[in-house]
Parts: sequence; C-alpha cells; structure tokens
Amino acid sequence: MIEEDEEIQEPSVLARIFKVLMALAVLLGFVYLSGLDQYFFYQRTPTEVKQEPVVSAIDAEEILVPLSLFILRNDEDNGSLRTKENIRNLVENASQIWEQANIELEIHNLYELKRTDEEITLLLDSSREFVEGVEGFDPFFINVFLVARLRGINGIAFGGLSSVAVADYTTVYDFRALAHEVGHILGLDHVQNVQRLMHRGANGFGLSLEEILRARESALRF
Repeated sequence: MIEEDEEIQEPSVLARIFKVLMALAVLLGFVYLSGLDQYFFYQRTPTEVKQEPVVSAIDAEEILVPLSLFILRNDEDNGSLRTKENIRNLVENASQIWEQANIELEIHNLYELKRTDEEITLLLDSSREFVEGVEGFDPFFINVFLVARLRGINGIAFGGLSSVAVADYTTVYDFRALAHEVGHILGLDHVQNVQRLMHRGANGFGLSLEEILRARESALRF
C-alpha cells in the first residue's frame, strides 16, 4: 500500500515520447512486413492523370532520345501489369516534362519478356548480368525496364548501362519517376529543391538552365 506521503513518480516527457516512438516503429514495421505499405503508399498512376504542359526554356533544336521499353511479365508478384496504352501515356507524360529542354522521348522498341520474380531480382542485384541476357537491349538507346515493384523505390538508373527501371506501383506519378531516372542517364544529379525534377522525391518537374544544357549535351550521344 502506498503511504500518503510517498511521491508517485510520473513518467517524464522524454520517456513518454520515447514510448510513442517505439510504438510507432513497431506499427510501421508491421505495415512493412505485412505488405500493407504497398497498399497505402504505393499506387498505380491513374490513366486520367496528365503532366501539365511546360514551356521550352531554351531556343534550340529539338533532340530526340530513343527508348527501348521492356515489360517484364509473369504470374507472380513482380510482373508488370502495364498495357501498351499505359506505356504510351507514361512516355508521353515524361516527354512533356523534358519539353522544357527541347528533348523528346520517343518509343522506338517495345518488348514483352517473360521473367520470373527470381530473375527480376537480378535486375537490381546484378544489372549488367541481367541485361546481357536481354535480346533487344541497345546501349545506344535508353533502355527502360518495367516491373511491378522495385523493393520500395519508384525507379532506378543504371548509368553505365544507359538503362532505367520504373515500378508500376509508385509513391509519385510514375511518369515523373521515369523523367527523373532519364535525367540521371543524361548526367544530372540529385538536388535539394522539392519543386525540381531531380529532387530525390521525384515529385517536382522543374529543370534549371544549367541542367537543361547539361542534359542536352548528353542527349546528343543517343
């Protein structure tokens, strides 16, 4: 029994905050392990969503950048669900972003490849080995690989291979993810400004004049 003059110790503010943070960490861990994060945070971009028009920021000749697209299909968890119409929308919207640099992304080839989930993991774990087994891969094009998910990222660029991968399920509009990864292939680095295309979040779409000039110079090699 507690004596009347015994002081009851209340948890400190820091202790309470720590408990809340621990509970939140456990909850987020459960969400991740259960796959619910894919449901709540990663979605397919609706077909009606379009990139708002942008105006070219430079008076220069248009540069065409050819793309070879590879849809990696299977009946497992990671096969892409994209249709050809969806892919055309993906590229057209991403190209609209690059209009500010007078760069047009153009589909030259579209392939459907049967790959198991295990084979798709090779794309991330050993990309060079993966592309060696891809018929139609062309180092003079930007090669775009489409899969359902990319281990929690929206897209990734493989600079030495002139290749990118973009997920079906993303936390941002998928066409901005594609435009962002193309930016890496064209020599652009990440920036801090959230309004810009090359921000890590890939939810902006602006390009600086310096980025435009650098990207155009790189685009000439395709």
